[in-house]
Amino acid sequence: MLKRCVSGAVFVAVIVGFFFLRTVDVRLFNILIYALSLLGTFEVWRAMKGGKENDVFAGGSGAALTAVVSLCALAFVPVATFFGAGWGAAVLGAGVLFALALLAIREGSLPARYFGAGVLPVLYPNALLLAMVAANGHGEHSLLALLMIFVTSPLADTFAYLVGSMIGGRKLCPGISPNKTVSGAIGGLAGGAAGALALYFIFRPDLGVGCEWLIFLAIGLVAAFFTEAGDLFESWIKRRVGIKDMGRIMPGHGGIMDRIDGILFCSLFIALVFLFL
Repeated sequence: MLKRCVSGAVFVAVIVGFFFLRTVDVRLFNILIYALSLLGTFEVWRAMKGGKENDVFAGGSGAALTAVVSLCALAFVPVATFFGAGWGAAVLGAGVLFALALLAIREGSLPARYFGAGVLPVLYPNALLLAMVAANGHGEHSLLALLMIFVTSPLADTFAYLVGSMIGGRKLCPGISPNKTVSGAIGGLAGGAAGALALYFIFRPDLGVGCEWLIFLAIGLVAAFFTEAGDLFESWIKRRVGIKDMGRIMPGHGGIMDRIDGILFCSLFIALVFLFL
């Protein structure tokens, strides 16, 4: 527990530090996103390579596939930072097309299990982190958008853990994550809603419509739902490839992907919401 608390505190301190750096230049925050991208891509690639579909990465085409994954991770955040999120998406799209082409040439077709193993390291977490890059560049509301991601999602995760531990009860998805409960999921929704409401009353954004607090309440609930969906998605991946954690970089938590799985899905939703604000 001590290791978990210490590593969690260090992670929070790093994020807070980048929020301060962002006051100098908003693009400096993308350095944090870049680090998450590189670490996350490596963890997902390693998980896929060590899983049931590890023969995808064998031989010459496997080395080429690994190179495609690596180049996408190295290139997409700088491209998105200096040329826009659209060009970052183009880099990821090109990476997916190259990966599919390599698999098709090698196999003559695209078996579903090869599709997942070959394409997932390109898209996850990078496609979702691209949403975070877009949120960071969203003009006057960019700071609020980032805080909605980094406040509502961790609160949803924390409340889900605390409520689920205290109350327990019916399992949510025992076939994917046997420790998650329905009570914990409800607690997570409450935590996300509370975080969104707190940010609303701090910033008081003028959206030009009435009852803005109700809008933020709804955003917080849906953001918490996406957070829990992201957590379950990663649990499904880990169960699929037969591992407990994505890595060991954060003692007590596992890998960086074990810490940001919910944040990734939440960032996609928040970026879409603020696109229309």
